[in-house]
Amino acid sequence: MACNSVPVFFGAKARTKKPPGIDVTSITDLSGSMGNYAAFISAQATFEALENALLAQGIGILSSNRYSFATGGTPATTLPGIERNVIVNGVSQRWAPGANVLDGTATFPALTANQGGGTEDMGIAANLMTNNDRGYLTGNERIIIAGSDEQSYGATFTVSPTYPHRYVGVHEVTLSITEPAGPNPVPAGTLIGFVYTTATTGAAIYDNSGSLNYRLAVPVANMTATATGGTLQINVDHAETTNGAIYDIDIDFTLLGESLGTVLGQYLYDVS
Repeated sequence: MACNSVPVFFGAKARTKKPPGIDVTSITDLSGSMGNYAAFISAQATFEALENALLAQGIGILSSNRYSFATGGTPATTLPGIERNVIVNGVSQRWAPGANVLDGTATFPALTANQGGGTEDMGIAANLMTNNDRGYLTGNERIIIAGSDEQSYGATFTVSPTYPHRYVGVHEVTLSITEPAGPNPVPAGTLIGFVYTTATTGAAIYDNSGSLNYRLAVPVANMTATATGGTLQINVDHAETTNGAIYDIDIDFTLLGESLGTVLGQYLYDVS
């Protein structure tokens, strides 16, 4: 992994301090085209690596990181209808604490991409996640990782949810940056993602033949993220609105797992 150096305090006034822990909910489209992603986002190894990366960045030390799972929804969806519980020490429950992920006492739900368009809508599911008390830990940052290459209903996201979150979208999207874009040169590789660190600057993510490069201090005004395929623009825009991140779903999922650890543990927050 490589990154361009920038002044430590660049944009610090507008950045959020690292939380003591994070509550991560994966919302996954389980239509037929999502098989590889569903396998990745429900794999034990994915979250073992993420938990270790977060702990290395100091997140999850003072408060447990926790992980939960759900599908996308339909207009008739209820929260129990989309949540997929984990098994922790033989007990079915909503959250898997990081310690249980690492010691092997948490079993994740099997997510199989054979459920059709009824699981595609991210806005419906995200609204249920953020307008209901799901036992979120006080002080933890709430993160939604939403993976979908289509959208059936086009539900808009709640503007002021009861439990605000950061949205990390993994969608069909075309990403481009208009130059010149900040103090750092363009790194080697293909642009595959962007972190909206603040309302004005972010970090661009590049895949350089299987290695990740991060270009910091990129003006958001120079970044264009356009929904393609079956993705709706409201999904892509929600990543920017919530100071989250957006990834092209065609990314190599091994790299996605590595990048999520870096982004959720470092680039969303004030490093000062």
